[in-house]
This record gives sequence, structure tokens and C-alpha cells, in this order.
Amino acid sequence: MDAAQSSDWLRQFLHTLAKNAASAAEAAGAEVTFVDAARPAGDPAELVRDADGVLILGGGDLDPATYGQQRRVKNLYGLDAAADAFELGLARAALGSGLPILGICRGMQVLNVAAGGSLIQDLGPGTVHNVQSDNSTMTTHGIEIIPGTLLSGIYGRATLQVRSGHHQAVDAIGAGLRVSATASDGVVEAFEGTAGWALGVQWHPEDPDGDPEQLATLMRAFSAAMAG
Repeated sequence: MDAAQSSDWLRQFLHTLAKNAASAAEAAGAEVTFVDAARPAGDPAELVRDADGVLILGGGDLDPATYGQQRRVKNLYGLDAAADAFELGLARAALGSGLPILGICRGMQVLNVAAGGSLIQDLGPGTVHNVQSDNSTMTTHGIEIIPGTLLSGIYGRATLQVRSGHHQAVDAIGAGLRVSATASDGVVEAFEGTAGWALGVQWHPEDPDGDPEQLATLMRAFSAAMAG
């Protein structure tokens, strides 16, 4: 597909993922308010003050400038300075206030950068994390969950089969975060806050071809954290 088609496809697919995540959150008892990060309305700190929790979903790549690096690869896509600034603001406000925050895929990466961490700009070809370089096809692979973590308590098991499609990943972990799951190649698949309820997952539990109970379980935990 050409760039325009890819962009249209990505927008449509991200919309589907967002709807699935919102539906699962509502089924778990949460009231969902959507905010378009590309067209932010309002100050992130003020929005966080009126919320019980923050969910940051998938999307394009973060600009490496947000974590103090030059662009080192040519396949960065979907760069959006306004979205970066807005979502980083939301994440920092949530972390600073102790508000429950959940980041999925890009959302996890935003959370890491907001905490002072960095990203691997490109994992390269032949990884378990994507099928095509534009991440237009999800793939399934296993992850190992570290015992004693928040994620372990949520799922009650040591391994999961997850759906993913990403060419970037967490590199240096941000302050106040710890790894809670990895893939077979050592890539960080999840991390969590060392204080308060903060969780990032690199995969897409909201993928239509994934296990719906995996998403439901995650959203029940997030909703319970918001209910306090």
C-alpha cells in the first residue's frame, strides 16, 4: 500500500482498537471520555485533575527528540509534535499525582519517556514483534511475566500469548518504573510503577483477533484501581 493508504488504514485500525479498549473499560465499570491527542483540547494537568485514571493508547512513533536523541533510522512514522507534547503532559501529570495510568503500545512508550526513559528507535527486521516494517499486520508471540509483579497479580500466570505489531520498544527504563514482563529476545513487554498504580504493556490486548478475556481482565484491574 502507498503512504496515503497506509495512513488511512492506520487511522481506521487505531479507531477500532480505541473502540475495543473503551468498550472493555465501560464493561468493567469505567466511564470513558475520549480525547484526541492530535487535536488536544485543554491543559493536560487540568484534564487529569478531573479524571479518576488515564489510558493512553497506540499510535505513531514518538519523536526521538522527546527522549533526547537524534533520528537514527529512516522508518519512523506518524510523528506528531502536538500529540507527543499532549500525551507526555498527561502521563507526567498522572504520575505526579499518583493517578492510575495504563499505557498500551505507544502509550507504554509515552509513559516511559514521561518518566525519563528512552526508546529503541527500531528493533530491525526478523523480530517476533512485527510481520511487516509498517506494522500493518499483527503477530502473536509469547511473553514471560515476572513473579510478584502487578501484572502477575492481574493475570495469575507466568506466560501469555499476546498480539503485537511494533518496531520500537523500551530501552532505558524511566524513574519509578520496573520491568514486569519480557519477550524471548529480552525486549521489555510490560513495566509498572514502583509506587502507585501505573502499568504499561507493549502488546495490543484490544486487538480484534486477540483473546477478549485478556483485555477484559486488564480493564477490570484498571477500573478497580480507579475506584480506589
